[in-house]
Amino acid sequence: MTTFEEEHKRIAYCECGAQLAGDSERELFDATQRHLAHHHPQLLGALGLDVVQQMAEDVRGH
Repeated sequence: MTTFEEEHKRIAYCECGAQLAGDSERELFDATQRHLAHHHPQLLGALGLDVVQQMAEDVRGH
């Protein structure tokens, strides 16, 4: 699972409380898919890139 670190530019939060992070929308999406596969396999494939983008926040104004 990818977790929030200062150098990441985009973060999103799972409903379980996990912080997911990536340097780009694609990296954040990939981190989200890895998290779902490991922690919520019943949801794998349920969140598309568009949903992850809506969940995402910029870090440090990037």
